[in-house]
Amino acid sequence: MYGRVVYNVRRPSEELLNKVGGIWAGTLADDMGPHGAMDHTIRPLFEGIELFGSALTVLCYPGDNIMVHKALQLARPGDIFVVDCGGSVDQSVIGYNQTLQARRKGVKGMVTNGCIRDVRDIRKDKFPVFCYGITPRSPQKNTAGSVNVSVQVGGVVVNPGDIVVGNDDGVTVVPLSIAEEIIEKARARMDMEHQRIADTSAGKITLDALMGGSSWVDDILKDKIIEVGRDS
Repeated sequence: MYGRVVYNVRRPSEELLNKVGGIWAGTLADDMGPHGAMDHTIRPLFEGIELFGSALTVLCYPGDNIMVHKALQLARPGDIFVVDCGGSVDQSVIGYNQTLQARRKGVKGMVTNGCIRDVRDIRKDKFPVFCYGITPRSPQKNTAGSVNVSVQVGGVVVNPGDIVVGNDDGVTVVPLSIAEEIIEKARARMDMEHQRIADTSAGKITLDALMGGSSWVDDILKDKIIEVGRDS
């Protein structure tokens, strides 16, 4: 849907966003099944990114990024730009200048299924970006797209106001409509993950083994494999 700019969208509360801090993208994905995690094509530009915030969605006409500039006019602190480039990866959709402007507006990061450029400076400034790739080619700035409409990035439909979480594993999107429930489950799962890590590091039996018994792996695989050369 091109040629539409929506100004008044529902955003998550600051309290809700604060609950997301420290939750891994993978943990959130575990609690939503396969539907919330962007695919492997959307990669972090550098290591160590810890990103969470509210989606400000941008739909660009292929090869054109004028709507990223329009979105900068609407941006609020805590926003994360989620930019659908319309399937074009021949030109960049984000460059260093846009990240500078975004940071001044309080934008926390950008996620796009397109390409970026000015990579050295963006990495130097540690502005969080997840993208499909890198190219030196610049885009046009002529054709209207949309801001704050549904977009699709990395195989995930993203609506304005959805919660976006990114780290070294990639990006997960939590629909705002179910965010309270998913975040509550994920926080509990994070406690379990940290306990499992502590137990494994200390040489103890992990929680999943305790819950399933010491034979849980073999129980699942029973009658599904043929074991060859196993000592009796």
